[in-house]
Amino acid sequence: MTHTSTTTDADTLDTATTVGIQLQRIRRFWPLVLLITLGAVIASAVSTYTAEPSYTGRTVLIVSSPGRVPEEDAVMVRGYIDLFNDPAYQARLRDSTDLPPGTTFEARTAAASSMIFVEATTGTDVGAKDAALALATNFRWDVDAVRRAEKDASLDALRSQLDERRRLLTEGADPAYTTQRIIELETLIQQLQGDSTNQLQVLQPDAGIAMSEPSMSRNVLVGLLGGLVLGSVAAVLAALFSPTLGTSHDVHTRTGVNPVVEIPRGGSRRKGRARHLGFVRLATRAGHRRIPRPGTLAVASPNRTPATGQVARAIAEFWAGEGERVVLLHADLHTVTVQERTAADDAVTVRTALVRDLLDDPDAPLNRERFTHLLRRLRADADLVIVEVPPLTEDSFAHSACVVSDRTVLVLDRRSGRVGPTREAVELLADAELLGAVLVDPRTGRSLVRRLFRRGRRGESLATVRYERIDSLGPDTTTTSSNGHRPGRGAEILLSGEPGATP
Repeated sequence: MTHTSTTTDADTLDTATTVGIQLQRIRRFWPLVLLITLGAVIASAVSTYTAEPSYTGRTVLIVSSPGRVPEEDAVMVRGYIDLFNDPAYQARLRDSTDLPPGTTFEARTAAASSMIFVEATTGTDVGAKDAALALATNFRWDVDAVRRAEKDASLDALRSQLDERRRLLTEGADPAYTTQRIIELETLIQQLQGDSTNQLQVLQPDAGIAMSEPSMSRNVLVGLLGGLVLGSVAAVLAALFSPTLGTSHDVHTRTGVNPVVEIPRGGSRRKGRARHLGFVRLATRAGHRRIPRPGTLAVASPNRTPATGQVARAIAEFWAGEGERVVLLHADLHTVTVQERTAADDAVTVRTALVRDLLDDPDAPLNRERFTHLLRRLRADADLVIVEVPPLTEDSFAHSACVVSDRTVLVLDRRSGRVGPTREAVELLADAELLGAVLVDPRTGRSLVRRLFRRGRRGESLATVRYERIDSLGPDTTTTSSNGHRPGRGAEILLSGEPGATP
């Protein structure tokens, strides 16, 4: 027999979108998301509560060029602001200005104005005012330095000519011509001294101080949103690098097996309903088309988990409710998950037994031949034998039990299923007929798996399930009830034995 993980038609898993996969990962690691979000919110609240108010001082500069329209000055102002806000120039300006620690500053303008607002923010009002004025003054001198040098050179040349004309006048030069030239030079000097074209001037050294305090509500909201984003990213990364298998997508991408069913945890009515539907979907896969009757179904898992017993009981109760004769056989001698219980006469019955109780010689080692013979005797008086197999990676007999069974269900625990053991289990089942894999969250909450399969119609009470313990095999199989056994369990029927305490 060969094993394949390919599924088609109804066997194919519902296609999950990329967003859906990430949401599953985030839901899986929701405590991590909650922890990071709470941390971000608390940090935002604490930092806001302990933060000191800040003060912003303002100094106004203006560019006013005689004989030029204001729009041209506004264009010049835009260039000055870009220069002031350039990070490299701000670093230079910070080095050349005595500023309080932690001072931030920027320049801006209002619409198409020729005014520049230099703002400095620091922890004190006096410091903010002085810093704004110092920054504006230093910026003004930096911008005007080149033009000021050219202007000083021109003034020096005109003053030299003026001094020369005055000297010639004293030495007897033509008074009319020399005096006229002196007047012209003095006029040029006055015009050049009063020329303010493209020059920055301090319009208002102290344009006011504004105080601002951090907003608790705004910062907490920012912390909440940032924490959610950071927590979601951390959850996705944790899922990607986690050694456990929490979603069907993780199982498929990391082990190569597609879980055909996901069984969520129980608890609320909605969760219990989803859990019930998952078990029903799994149980219907063990129908006559997949497992001929009489047949054997092995339920195995890579490691020991209560999910194995839950799946085995769920399938057994479903088909017992459908009127089939079901035997639930425990091959795992370390864990017995079903206790014998009785119910009303109209209850559906699941017969359960331990392998060691049915063997002719319990002390002899259990091998494939003896187990095959045992299954043959059980199938003589049962429609479906469900074998709860020991963990595949912990018991060497588990592989043989799966190989001799007609089909095998691989159970993966959503909480503790790991990549390494799962890959090992898939390799062990390579020569077994795999009915499918199921990803199970074994936490039942307030719901019990045995209650999910109680069947009833509107206006009728739900039927109960009765487990009967088989202690030994008898020689007679001729007389059986409609449910596959006699109500009284005597030695004359094939499967018999008095009720005993569950180990």
